[in-house]
Amino acid sequence: MDEAWLKELNKRNLMIQGEDSSRCNFATVTVSSSVLAKLSLDEQEKFQMTEFKRATNEIEHWGRVEEICDFFGVEDPDLAGDMYERKFKNLTLDEEIKWMDLKDFSKDRYDGFGVKVEWG
Repeated sequence: MDEAWLKELNKRNLMIQGEDSSRCNFATVTVSSSVLAKLSLDEQEKFQMTEFKRATNEIEHWGRVEEICDFFGVEDPDLAGDMYERKFKNLTLDEEIKWMDLKDFSKDRYDGFGVKVEWG
């Protein structure tokens, strides 16, 4: 896989001394372990393992179960794997599309799964 776009993103992602981080637009990229494996080992090491937020009530619990199944492309949440995330500042739309292009696909999930980009 050509990671030239990711190397450029990494250069731009570094905080410059004296830079006001409140003026940066941050995006969080979350990937499944199968998507992470598509990246070089150097890039894999920049991600942190994370978990879905715990539910505080039963309605939220079932919403989280659905979210987990959708993210991992599975029917049973027990089949879900690990997820990893990394924050990027000033991610462009083209870069977001490149992340989304890394999604996994199956015959049941033609829209893909395993990648999520959240802004804010």
